[in-house]
Amino acid sequence: MKKIGTMIVCITLVLLAAACGKNGEVSLKPGIYTLQDAKRDVPGDFTITIYEDGTFEYYETPISSYIGRGHYFIEEDIVTFKEDQDGGTGNVNDYQMADGNLLFIQDDSANYHFVTLEEGAVFAWTSEIQ
Repeated sequence: MKKIGTMIVCITLVLLAAACGKNGEVSLKPGIYTLQDAKRDVPGDFTITIYEDGTFEYYETPISSYIGRGHYFIEEDIVTFKEDQDGGTGNVNDYQMADGNLLFIQDDSANYHFVTLEEGAVFAWTSEIQ
């Protein structure tokens, strides 16, 4: 009986340790993130769509048919978006995750084609992917 009790305690501790490790992982909520209150010279919403498979798309303005696509990587609280070179530019842009938002990091980022973001520009999660 003591062996069974000891095994249950050990299994519970292992499961708790595994759960704590998962809670410590940083993840990015899939969906559409929209640029908030930024000064821009083009009409429409600038959006970044985050997919669960590690890919993304961005759309700066309806005056262009260009849709950037690529892969994103997360290290600690920094998300790096790397645009694919097949049909894209290969540009890299970094964001800090904060309170469910993405904050643009201007340093070492390539920035974008039609909308030039300033340090700390905020993209807020606005909707699920339809």
